[in-house]
Amino acid sequence: MKELTGYSSIDKPWLKSYDFDVDKLIIPDMSIYQMVLEYTKNYLNNVALEVRTSSNNFGKGIQLTYKDYLKKMRDFAKSLSLLGIKSSDILTTILPNIPESRVSIYGSNILGATPYSITPLIAPEKLGKIISENEIKNMFIFLPFYDKYKSVIDNSKLDNIVFVDGLESLPKPIATFYRLKNNIRIPNGRNNISYTEFISEGRKAKEDIVPYYEKDHIALIVGTSGTTGVPKGVCLTDTNLNASAIQHMATGLFKEKDVFLDVLLQSIAYGVAAMHYTTCGGLKSVLIPELVTDKLPGLIKKINPDHFLGGPVHCLNIYNSDEFKNGEIPVIKNFVSGGASLKKDIEKGLNKVDEDFCEDGKVKKLFVRQGLGSTENTGGGFYAMPGTYKFGGVGIPLPLVNAGIFKPGTDEELPYGMEGELCLTGPTVMKEYLNNKDETNKVLKIHKDGKIWLHMGDLGIMDKDGQFFHKYRISNIFMRKGFNVHPGKINEFLESLPMIKNCGVIAVEHPLEEMVPIAFISLNKEYKSKEDEVKYAIEDLCNKNLDEPAIPFKYIYLEDLPLNAGGKVNLPLLKEIYESQYRDIKLVLKK
Repeated sequence: MKELTGYSSIDKPWLKSYDFDVDKLIIPDMSIYQMVLEYTKNYLNNVALEVRTSSNNFGKGIQLTYKDYLKKMRDFAKSLSLLGIKSSDILTTILPNIPESRVSIYGSNILGATPYSITPLIAPEKLGKIISENEIKNMFIFLPFYDKYKSVIDNSKLDNIVFVDGLESLPKPIATFYRLKNNIRIPNGRNNISYTEFISEGRKAKEDIVPYYEKDHIALIVGTSGTTGVPKGVCLTDTNLNASAIQHMATGLFKEKDVFLDVLLQSIAYGVAAMHYTTCGGLKSVLIPELVTDKLPGLIKKINPDHFLGGPVHCLNIYNSDEFKNGEIPVIKNFVSGGASLKKDIEKGLNKVDEDFCEDGKVKKLFVRQGLGSTENTGGGFYAMPGTYKFGGVGIPLPLVNAGIFKPGTDEELPYGMEGELCLTGPTVMKEYLNNKDETNKVLKIHKDGKIWLHMGDLGIMDKDGQFFHKYRISNIFMRKGFNVHPGKINEFLESLPMIKNCGVIAVEHPLEEMVPIAFISLNKEYKSKEDEVKYAIEDLCNKNLDEPAIPFKYIYLEDLPLNAGGKVNLPLLKEIYESQYRDIKLVLKK
C-alpha cells in the first residue's frame, strides 16, 4: 500500500472510491459531434429529447429520436455554411433550453465554428460589448428575448440575425397554424431570418459536410464573471467537453434510456456538460424551456426522472412543497445540487440525516447529493457520489480531476484539514478566457509540478478521504476597520436562521470603516405576519453571534432576491440594486 504524504494532490485518496482504473480512461480524440456520432450509433431509434412546458401542465410534448437529432445537427451545419461561416468563426446564441439550442452547438461543431452561448439574463450593454469586442457577425436569438435586446441588436453590425420561436420542432402545418393564430412574426429587417427559413435553405444541399476537428479547437464559449468577478468568455475545447462526458459516464450512474430531467440552459457550463454526457450516454432528456422553481415538485412527481441537476433554489422549493411533506415525490436516483452550498436545515430535511452523518462506503438512499464545479472547469469537479456522502461536503473529485488545497494565490500545497484555496488540474480545465490574457493568468497558473492549475477562488478544507468542505469565496473578502470580513461566513450564519428564505451579503465603501457589509434578505412567508419582530430578532442574533466587523451595517428586506442562471443569489445585481435604489443608505454612509 502506498504511503500517504498528507497532501491530497499526491495521495489522491478519492481514487479508492472508484471501482475502475482511472488511468485507463481514454478521452476520445475527436470533436464533440464526432463523439456523439460514435457513441449513439447503437441506439439511433431511442428517444433523445422530449420537450414539456407548463402550457399543457407538463404533459408529453415533442419527441426526437437520436436519428432525428443527428440529422438536425447536420442540417444546421449545412445552413451555417451557406451564411459563409467557417471554422473558428464565432457566432452568438441566446436561446432557452430547447432542441435548437443543443443543435446549434453540435451543428456549429461539425463546421468547426464556435458558438458563444449567452444567458438571457445578461444586461443589454454587456451583450453589445461582447458583439463589438469579438466582431461577431451572426446571432441566433429566441424571439421573445428580442425586445430586451432590440436597441443593441438594431445598432450592431450583425450580418445575420436568425430568430427562433420555439415552434420549429413541431410538424410544419401545426407550427404554421400556431404562428398565424398567435400572430408570431419575426421583426422586419434586411438581416433578419426565421430559423425555419435558415434550415430549409441548408436542406437543399445534398451532401453532408465532413466534420471538422483539430486538437485544442474551441468547441464553445460560455460567458461568466465568477472566478475573478470580471465578465469574460470561457473557452472550452472539444477535449474539455469529451473528458467531462467520459468521466461522468465512467461512474456507472448513467444508463441507456435513463430519464434526465433537464432545466439547465446551455449558457452555463454544467448545462453544456450535462447535454454532452447525457447525449453520449444514450439518455432520454426531458427539456423544460422555462424557469421552474415552485412548479418543480409537481414536475418531478409527474415525470419520475432518474437524474436531475439543480441548485439550492430547487432544493428549497422541494423542501417547502406539499408534495414533499406528504411523501409524494419519489427519491431520484441521482439528484445533484450545485452552484452554492445547501443550507444545513434543507440538507438535513431532504436527506433525513444529522450533521455527523457519513456514508463511509455504505450507500444510503439520499434525496440530494451536493457537487461543486466552475465554468472554467467545464462545469463539474466534485460530486458526493454514492458511498462518499458526508453531511455538508460537496463530494470528491471526479475521476479525471486532480485537486489540492493551496495557500491562496500560490503553489504551496497545504495538508489535509487546513483551510486554503481549492485548485484543480486535469483535462476539463478551460483553454483560456477569450481575448483576455490578464484574466486568464489570474486563474491558470503553472505549479512546480509543471502542470497548469486552475485557482478556483474557493476557500475550504479537504479531509483524508478527499471530501471538500466549501467555506467561502476569496474574491468576496474585504477589510473593515483593519479586519478581514468574510461575507460567506455572514451569509452562512444568516442562512442558518429559520425565518430567512434567502440572503446575499455585499460590501460597500464607507468613509471611516473602509468597507461595510450590507445584507439583503427575503423572509419565509410564515414569518411575514410579524415582520417587525422578526427583523429585530435577526439583528439581535447577528449582534450576539457575529464578530463586530462582520455585523451587517444595514439590512435590506426584499420580497425575493434575484438569482443568476445557476440558481445562486445574483450578487452583482444586488450591488446594482443597492446603487440605484438605496441612495438614502449611501448618503448615511458618507456623513
